[in-house]
Amino acid sequence: MPTFNIVLDKRVKKKNDQFNLAIRMVNGNDVMYMNITNMTEKQYDLIFIKKTKDENSIQFRETCNGYISKCERLFSELKPFDKKQFRQLFFQKDESNSNNKDSNQETNQVSKPSESMLLSQLFTIYISKKELKIRTKTHYKMTITTLEKFQPLLTVYDITPVFLKLFEKEKLESGWSLATVNSHYRNLRSVLNYFMNEDKIISKHYQYPFAKGGYSISSYFPQKLVLKNDEIQKVISFSNFDNKEQEYARDIWVFLYRCNGINFVDLLRMRWTQIQGEFIMITRKKTETTRKNNIKPIVVPVNEQLLKSIDKIGNKISPFVLGELKDGYKENTLENKNHKIKQIINRNLSEVSKKLNLSVPLKLETARDSYATSLKRGGKSKDQIGEMLGHSNSIVTEHYLASLDSEKTFEINDCIL
Repeated sequence: MPTFNIVLDKRVKKKNDQFNLAIRMVNGNDVMYMNITNMTEKQYDLIFIKKTKDENSIQFRETCNGYISKCERLFSELKPFDKKQFRQLFFQKDESNSNNKDSNQETNQVSKPSESMLLSQLFTIYISKKELKIRTKTHYKMTITTLEKFQPLLTVYDITPVFLKLFEKEKLESGWSLATVNSHYRNLRSVLNYFMNEDKIISKHYQYPFAKGGYSISSYFPQKLVLKNDEIQKVISFSNFDNKEQEYARDIWVFLYRCNGINFVDLLRMRWTQIQGEFIMITRKKTETTRKNNIKPIVVPVNEQLLKSIDKIGNKISPFVLGELKDGYKENTLENKNHKIKQIINRNLSEVSKKLNLSVPLKLETARDSYATSLKRGGKSKDQIGEMLGHSNSIVTEHYLASLDSEKTFEINDCIL
């Protein structure tokens, strides 16, 4: 009869001084390892040698004992014994256990031993299973990296309302915006929801931190500062450039402003075939994955001013307006190009901004805000503005425009002495 033990496999050292925590099976001269998670020597010593009595350590030891029980059961049932089949069965979800009301708690908890309660591993699994955009994947990775820097080796059970409030306080004091904190908390909530409601490996006894009475992610819409009308005109009319790169950057900004304030990535992937007669038909990249319904193109009227902008930035020998992509490009190519080119353009826009002494730094992102503000100043309705921006509903437009109302504060305060 073989022996099964929980061991820290020090044969290969991983990142952050971690090793594989594994079940080692010794069957005569035959030895095999089934990896459970990653762990440092210090963590292993606390949990399995000193056997600390905190709730997380006790539960983790119970889970690992359940793994050993599963190994013993599989070995007794698998005749003749086959190492490959044994490994497959060990990591396979045991549906019979999840449906058997008489099964003990440990067995139910170990249906997926490779998916531990270490938060970093849950994030890794979530990212691998979900069809996420490259930028979204990067943001999820940034979330877990940031959380781990705040408290290393986080487990699911460390995520409590108290932890979330402490993390928020520390980040706000260090200069983060509440919007940034909220974006990471939405990622965290998505991961917890997935492993509680879909791939159910988090115990039903876990106290969900975002439940009623716990931590609430606030609806926060940061105030945006926008260019005045005369400043927008200064940008359009400016000609005192130091080099062609600055002029090109300004021309890109003007095109985005005149083209319904679209995002740069939508210009980057724009094809000449999208210019259909007197209109440009644009489907925002952002809506392709965030919406399932109400996906419709933005219709941009091509007037004389927009034609001038297209002529200045267009590459007529390429199927793409900017000429930076090739047919059959991959998603990561688009993301990399978008990031790299935006950096260069924003750097040049910063120099233009200094020359013009603008009240708001000139960036690609401000073209959209400036477009929306120009429509609002021109007396266009909320619904009209939302339609031109490609918003899914009037509530989105309402929130967006509310963040552009800072200049009204001057009008309101004009009456004071």
